[in-house]
Amino acid sequence: MKIIAYPAFKTKYKNPYNWLLYTNMLQQGVIVEEFSFNKILNNKYDIFHLHWVVETIVRHPNPLIVWIRVISMLLLIDWAKARGTRIIWTIHDENPHSILHVQIADWFQKEFFKRIDGYISLSTKGKNVAEQILPSLINKSSSIVYHGHYRDFYPNQINQNQAREILGISKNIQVMLFFGYIDIYKNIPHLIKIFRELSPDNWLLVIAGKIEHSLLKKEILSASENDCRIKLFLNYIPDAQVQFYFKAAELVVLPFKEILNSGSALLALSFDCPILVPSLGSMPELQSQIGEDWIKLYPGELTTKTLSEGLTWSLQKRQKQNPPLNQLDWHILSQKTLDFYRLIKR
Repeated sequence: MKIIAYPAFKTKYKNPYNWLLYTNMLQQGVIVEEFSFNKILNNKYDIFHLHWVVETIVRHPNPLIVWIRVISMLLLIDWAKARGTRIIWTIHDENPHSILHVQIADWFQKEFFKRIDGYISLSTKGKNVAEQILPSLINKSSSIVYHGHYRDFYPNQINQNQAREILGISKNIQVMLFFGYIDIYKNIPHLIKIFRELSPDNWLLVIAGKIEHSLLKKEILSASENDCRIKLFLNYIPDAQVQFYFKAAELVVLPFKEILNSGSALLALSFDCPILVPSLGSMPELQSQIGEDWIKLYPGELTTKTLSEGLTWSLQKRQKQNPPLNQLDWHILSQKTLDFYRLIKR
């Protein structure tokens, strides 16, 4: 089987989801190639698998260039379909994030959906939400393939004391962490506000991740006001350093305004960190899989009460040393994805 993916391996530095999925596919004897226009024009593929296609195509600030990209992609998909290629889409989010040209994005999304042969959702909730928002998907072939874990991808060789020494954090303090790419919907200024209002004794808030929105960065810096109980690392964190932050933490907080699936949640669990997360999207489903020892849900927006309860909960001794993530192994998930490809190709 010959597969081309958009993207396949090139986003490894930002989100290793695709790299892990397709690397494990390669180990099962299929061919997987990184997307390019020339490759699809000049070669025949069994499967064209797309991820985050709307937000990626419509990202450019110039609407004329966006229209050119949109039309080009649709024509390319039509060309591939005419040659027998099946089009698969994976749903990662309820709505595309950071869309500059909403009307173009809506039109492109509708046209794109007409062309797909099947879709993959990362949870049962994701499938239900997608079909509610996009009723045209109900008649499409679909499969649920869960988001995999990140164990063994990032280095994980140091202990908590070593991690805190590297980050300049005292051994005698508790650490609450937000880690990941920082965008508006992730609600970081609100997290800072609630943390400062609660002012929990002997706790430090660490926020680590790349931020590209200059106004959001200013808002975060203003909300922090050089508070010594808040440490900001607002830059890209190399893979080798990811362990520093998770190994230093007692709790990971994900105060998102909206969430369907979360690689950030799986990353925290992969480092054996309990997480406090809103009861939105597939998070209740993830909690049912992994257990209440590791995932605490809260209703609505984060408050001082829910944060206080989360801090107390995070310090409780867990019955199991590690969260049970074996069912989210990438070898299993890549095999399920290949099974869906074969079903679509019949």
